[in-house]
Amino acid sequence: MKTKALAIELLQSVPSAYRKQWEDTVIIGDGEWQELPTDPPPLGPIRDNAARIAKELDNALKENNWQPTRLPSVALDAGAWSLGSVDQRASARKIHRGYLEPVRRFTILEGVPDLVVAFLARIPGWDDFVKRENHPGVGWHYHYLVDRTKRSDALLAWDTRWQSPPDKPSTRHPLFGEKHGEGKADVHAKPWLWGAKKKQSMYELCSPDLKRWPIHEFRCASSHADPVWPTTGSVTPMPSPAAKSDEAPHKTKRR
Repeated sequence: MKTKALAIELLQSVPSAYRKQWEDTVIIGDGEWQELPTDPPPLGPIRDNAARIAKELDNALKENNWQPTRLPSVALDAGAWSLGSVDQRASARKIHRGYLEPVRRFTILEGVPDLVVAFLARIPGWDDFVKRENHPGVGWHYHYLVDRTKRSDALLAWDTRWQSPPDKPSTRHPLFGEKHGEGKADVHAKPWLWGAKKKQSMYELCSPDLKRWPIHEFRCASSHADPVWPTTGSVTPMPSPAAKSDEAPHKTKRR
């Protein structure tokens, strides 16, 4: 069947950061701070090929008048479907008793048609490749490595919604830690045992990035993340829909 062959070809044509094996960690020198790479990985040919196959599959499904019995269940505000992903990893940095590896994620194909997604959902393992996201890709964040060869289930991320207090402009931008990908980690980290020396070294090796990159280029820490440095505080909550709607009349009134 042509449609099934196209669906399998489509999934096989794109990489998935959720299924990909770990690459060897790159450490330059003794793991001193290095600038993050500005150029993204060369994904043009992969994206073009995936877009071609996805369009061909969409057309074939429509020509055959194929209709799904049901669509994959997702939240109403989950965003558009994307297909495939790849991680870009920068050289790891030495911290007190460990390393931090800067990582950002790129999506291969955005805006995948619902009909194509519904057909792909019939293939085992499809959800390793297909995701529904409001903002495809993930900005820079930091994976914690116990040593050069062992990745943990902990990552560090900035609070990208944080605003410096007007009365305390020198306040440090907060860095947070959280668990991730526990099933794929080599070791389980214990952030609650990290001492002040370790946490401060993490901050000092990451904070220079804030001077070279706009804050929207970073992944925001999750709401449940724990403070790393400063050692107290919580992640700035997302504005509620009600708060956004309340702002509109005020803006109109001031004009």
